[in-house]
Amino acid sequence: MCGIVGIIGLNKEVSSSKIHDMNKRIEHRGPDAEGFFIEDGIALGHRRLSIIDLSSGANQPLFDHSNRYAIVFNGEIYNYQDVKSELDYNWSSNSDTEVILAAYIKWGKACLEKLNGMFAFAIWDKAEQELFIARDRLGVKPLYYSFVNGVFVFASEIRSILASKILEAKIDENNLSEYLRFLSIATPKTLIKDLFQLCPGHYLILKHNGFSIQRYWSLLDKPVPNLSNRQEVLKACKSNFVDAVKSRMVADVKVGAFLSGGIDSSAVVAVMAGLSKDPIDTFSIVFNEKQYDESEYSQFVANKYKTNHQAFLMKPADLIPNLDPFFKSMDNPTVDGINTYMISQLVAKTGIKVVLTGIGGDELFAGYVGFERWQSFQKFSWVFKVPIFKPLLSVINTVKKSRASLKLSDMFDSSSADLSAFYANSRSVYFGNELNYLLDKPILKNDSWLDLNQTKDFPVLSQYSIAELSHYTLDVLMKDTDQMSMAWALEVREPFFDYKLIEFVLNIDDKNKFIKGSPKHLFVEAMGDLLPPEIVNRTKKGFTFPWNFWLRNELKPYCEEALDSLAKRQLFKPEGIQYLWNSFLNNKQALTWLHIWGLVVLEKWMTENNIKN
Repeated sequence: MCGIVGIIGLNKEVSSSKIHDMNKRIEHRGPDAEGFFIEDGIALGHRRLSIIDLSSGANQPLFDHSNRYAIVFNGEIYNYQDVKSELDYNWSSNSDTEVILAAYIKWGKACLEKLNGMFAFAIWDKAEQELFIARDRLGVKPLYYSFVNGVFVFASEIRSILASKILEAKIDENNLSEYLRFLSIATPKTLIKDLFQLCPGHYLILKHNGFSIQRYWSLLDKPVPNLSNRQEVLKACKSNFVDAVKSRMVADVKVGAFLSGGIDSSAVVAVMAGLSKDPIDTFSIVFNEKQYDESEYSQFVANKYKTNHQAFLMKPADLIPNLDPFFKSMDNPTVDGINTYMISQLVAKTGIKVVLTGIGGDELFAGYVGFERWQSFQKFSWVFKVPIFKPLLSVINTVKKSRASLKLSDMFDSSSADLSAFYANSRSVYFGNELNYLLDKPILKNDSWLDLNQTKDFPVLSQYSIAELSHYTLDVLMKDTDQMSMAWALEVREPFFDYKLIEFVLNIDDKNKFIKGSPKHLFVEAMGDLLPPEIVNRTKKGFTFPWNFWLRNELKPYCEEALDSLAKRQLFKPEGIQYLWNSFLNNKQALTWLHIWGLVVLEKWMTENNIKN
């Protein structure tokens, strides 16, 4: 896991200065080594976190023996040894980086079909003066780029590109409403004008002052017939998951795990323990607030699998001093990332450089109530075509407004009743009428890099999984995990985002995947005795902090200062911000901590990145 940067289109002297500034901005991603390749027209930079082949021979940029090709790479290729066995190459290292380079030399862009891992890499071909950039299938590793005035610039983080000063640090007002509505920006857009993300499962080729982007893998690839016998489904499900965990234990350093005590992280730890000769190091955060604390469950799993477990008690007094450092580490505005930031900080101090996590299990195995709602919506979508219901909801919202009634009103306002509209409604935080409090002219768009209405050949629950994997997990979970773990040079690996596991699960029919009242039933049954009843039957809490309480008490002054600053920006209506803050403090049911914290986060992010508008 590392950080990569690059500039194409400037002379050597200018690009040398800028590429060093860019690399400096991401030094946290790779404290073990730094490297550059700079010629007229091309500059590449790299920060290294050494995980596979710890020798200096694996430092980057890495060149082939002819010096025609140079590569910078962020991520890990879990099957690099298998790919290596197919290549006749004079190896100079034992790194997965060199395997990518040799695979590209032999197969060109088709090398991507061979790679199983999380990655974003760039290969420069000196002879053809061509740049090849690729991102992994699920988008676990980030890749940002911009093409301004004939100069192409790319990096692992937004801050790095802004450090080049090739691009102006200015909010794209067309995307601001989207951030407020979802508290995230959908790929390939960003909050910065003229700055984009390479989509998952895509590659980019830059040549002769122009570039093209192509897809090599998609969640929408036509589903194939799956196993119908339930026992075969269970066996294959477990086998795929075990393979996903096993492949992510490949490293030349010790590998630990986050352990919340929920089904997903417990399953990861159970499989790791069965595959390892030595006890696994596990880590969790615990709270004094019992409604959030999961310590009894994480400790139960740790005892069962004899892990070296460390539990870190988190209190508001611990959080407040970390808020400013957290915002300095935030590359994308995020309302959830501080939980990953805090536990990553604590884990990194133990000397562990790699951990596995259970994120993604809910999205893949129908663990949220949203999946059931989508099933029900399929049956009752006709309701939204009945004229009388919309005015009835208006009356309800006038008498006693709630988040549920606002969501229904938003769905009635939608011009369609398809998955795209339903999912946008499901994930919305701010709705159109609320955005009117904040902005003069809210721009409500619902565009997507992936057409959710092409999911109709998939089972109903898998349709919602595809929506989650292409939006929430991509634009929130994976971004948070990457930026907040790498802030502490900690590599996090996610078995539930293994593309082979995902391809298998998306093709499982609903009756084999889901039983009402038994979340993630298929996965739980497949894991069998590895998941004890105490974990399976516990109340789901989720890995979160007690924000509703903290924002009204210990964090109240911090929030007020940030909101006052945001209100002075030309983008916002100051009276609207004050109204929402007062409404939250007065416990109005229609507002949650997300509404307030999302604004605080935005202001802090804009300040840290010197964004003026």
